[in-house]
Amino acid sequence: MKLTVVLSLLLLLFAASADVGAAAAPSPETPQIFVLHSYHPGFARTDGLQRGLAESLSGEGLNPRMIVEYLDAARLAPLRGYEGILDAKRYAILTMTAAARPQAAVVTDWKALEFWNAHRESMAPGVPVVACVLGGAMPRWFLEVPDTVAVVERLALKETAAMARRLSPRADKLLILGSKAQYFKVIQDMVAAEIPALSETLQVELFNENDIQALEARLASLDKSWIVLAVGRPEENGQLLTSAEAARRLSLVSPAPLYAAWGSWMGHGPVGGRVLYAEDQGRMAGEIVRELLKGRDVASMDRYREDNGRWVFDHAALVRFGLDPSLLPPGSQVLNEPVGLYATNPQLVWAYCLVTALLAVVAGVLWFHAARMRRAQVQVAGQINLVSSLMEAIPTPLFYKDTAGIYLGCNKAFVEWSGLTREALLGRTVHEVFPRAQADVFKAKDDELLASGPVQIYEFVKSTPGGERHIRFHKALYKAGDGSTAGLVGVIADFTDIWTAERELERASEYLRAIFDSSPSALVCVDARGVVTRANAKALALCPECVPGADSRQMPGLGGLVGHALRAIEEGRPLELPREVERKGGTVTARDVMIYPVQASGVREAVVRIDDATESHRMLEVLAQSEKMMSVGGLAAGMAHEINNPLGGIMQSAQVVITRIRPDLPVNRKAAEAAGCSMDGVQEYLARRDIPELLENLRASAKRVATVVSNMLEFSKRSSSAWLPEELNELVERAVLLCLQDYSLADGYGFKRITLLREFDPADPSAPCSSQQIQHVIFNILRNAAQAMAESRTTDPTIILRTWVDAENGYIEIEDNGPGMDDAARRKVFEPFYTTRETGSGTGLGLSVSYFIVRENHGGEITLDSEPGRGSRFTIRLPRRNRAAH
Repeated sequence: MKLTVVLSLLLLLFAASADVGAAAAPSPETPQIFVLHSYHPGFARTDGLQRGLAESLSGEGLNPRMIVEYLDAARLAPLRGYEGILDAKRYAILTMTAAARPQAAVVTDWKALEFWNAHRESMAPGVPVVACVLGGAMPRWFLEVPDTVAVVERLALKETAAMARRLSPRADKLLILGSKAQYFKVIQDMVAAEIPALSETLQVELFNENDIQALEARLASLDKSWIVLAVGRPEENGQLLTSAEAARRLSLVSPAPLYAAWGSWMGHGPVGGRVLYAEDQGRMAGEIVRELLKGRDVASMDRYREDNGRWVFDHAALVRFGLDPSLLPPGSQVLNEPVGLYATNPQLVWAYCLVTALLAVVAGVLWFHAARMRRAQVQVAGQINLVSSLMEAIPTPLFYKDTAGIYLGCNKAFVEWSGLTREALLGRTVHEVFPRAQADVFKAKDDELLASGPVQIYEFVKSTPGGERHIRFHKALYKAGDGSTAGLVGVIADFTDIWTAERELERASEYLRAIFDSSPSALVCVDARGVVTRANAKALALCPECVPGADSRQMPGLGGLVGHALRAIEEGRPLELPREVERKGGTVTARDVMIYPVQASGVREAVVRIDDATESHRMLEVLAQSEKMMSVGGLAAGMAHEINNPLGGIMQSAQVVITRIRPDLPVNRKAAEAAGCSMDGVQEYLARRDIPELLENLRASAKRVATVVSNMLEFSKRSSSAWLPEELNELVERAVLLCLQDYSLADGYGFKRITLLREFDPADPSAPCSSQQIQHVIFNILRNAAQAMAESRTTDPTIILRTWVDAENGYIEIEDNGPGMDDAARRKVFEPFYTTRETGSGTGLGLSVSYFIVRENHGGEITLDSEPGRGSRFTIRLPRRNRAAH
């Protein structure tokens, strides 16, 4: 009995270490069925087959034990290394079948059948096989496989199409929704074989497409002359949709009746048809297994059994498309039909169900206890031999010792791991079989476990000729019959490959983290709850609060983006937000925000990328303002031309009047005498009425207007492809004249009261430039100086104008004795929309446009020297080499 307990604990410890989900060994009288699925749990067809098989095998006292494995072909077959996974599966199956030979094997779909057929002689020779597959005619190689019965599902396309024509007699076109997936090849062949027969009565289109959005778009283009038959498995973003979701979306968008080939689609929108239920195929396979378990020879069975599906329809879909239920085939199953009993007597139905459930539970409990007692009586006799065999079959090293540390038993894998013989191990302690350094560690750990128990896990590095191996020991205490500690059992796992992979993963993670932190953009990751999961250095500099685990909705500057991030996660597509511009304290900042959803390995997050777009935004606004100024210049030019024409007439008429009242012209005297008055009398009258003075004033005023018009035309003139040298002194004088003619400056800000000191270079310096653009720059600086001195009430306001040249450049300097500005204002003075004046008193674009003109258009430089209370000095540097206009 003591050995039985030790071996049972050893088996349980191995199951936890090796992740072999084996339960307690069955009795020899309990039949075992091995089930191998091609696809993964959660795959609709696989789950249906398993349910049907389990349902069919329950009852009649057989109660076989099913061992289920999955090849996961739909998800893993395209990956590199899948053959290695299959090898591991084969080894695991070999271990299980060696421990307990199954009475029958059930394989589902072609991948599992091909795998089993390739390895059946090594895994389970002579075991009869029931194959559940989908297809038409069986391949020739299958007919040569012994001891195998196939349950084959066949798509009833012709029957479903004929039934659809009966329900929709005006429809004359059939759209078959297929798939391009590799695992769908068998169904593609079946559909292709049916198309010629279908084409005899219908116009058939086969639409092989995986993407759900492409399928939705095709369905949306149909009219009521179509019938749709869905046989594929749609995907979205490379991921298979559930049957329910695919059926719901395609049915919702289709204006034509949609018929389904698979039972898992029913109840979610399709009309129906002759559909295949994986559960039905599983039940048929279960019936064959039951016959085998009852002793029937597989050779006496039909090799090929066919499942053609059953007629199933959805009442809601029939109503939606106005289809007559009386035309359905006899015996059809109709889902979602209105029921009357529950609606009228729900309490009675629930009471009946409750009583039935209680009776079932009582019966189940009684049956379970009786069966458990029978199994316990049968298992005790063979338990020791079975566990011993399992120990030897397990590829992981196993051992057990007594409380003195003496080895009492081990398996073959432990003998190979130690490099000793079984005889050299059993009956000895660790110090007698291992080097002292290793033995000291093993002995100390054993003593620690015996003192504290009950389980111990630790790692150890073992030196071998092939290099260091990382070993993990799993140990546990086992009890004697009286409950006292009898010794310990241990399992050894070599996890060197895993350890190496973890180190590589850590290095890769650090590398990716370095890339993440070195990004010039601020990057913040948030999950579907709005919680920050990661932020790079740039993001932490902008928002120190956005540390992992923080609620991003409570963070300034980031909370407003959480809603967009959650929307990106839900929609599964990137979102680019409009540029955010903020003006605060005369400073303009802008940022661009892009949100990317991340959905991989069960993670649903969004990466928020924030870029500083201040400089880009400033440049765009400067360019926009420049375009506005060019438009204003064009308007001014047009106005000047319109004024110029009548102005010429005024000046000419004034000159003619002055000429015709001159007394020294004989023609004037003759005209006066002809009118009955003397020329002297006319002159006397004109002098008394100040007519000559008024005419002179009229001519002078018209001349001044002509000067203004000329300046406006010059200022608005477009620059040529290459600038000509302009005299700097003349440019400054023209800009001063513009200021004097500007009413808001001359009168509103008292420009006429400002003392102008000219310190011009007497050599008339020149530099190639756009005269109107440089005049505009000088005009802006003079206007700002006048406004600043007027608002600060500067005593004796003065502006000094200087010009000079050197070998490379020409210079214009404008200095005032106004209020000046501090360092903060001086650094921002050339930024767009920055102004030191009150809100509404200026745009803040004058100096930024001037900076653009000098720096970008002329390749020059404009600088400012200023201190509070000591005025400001602007220096304009223009290269003397010729420069093409922009």
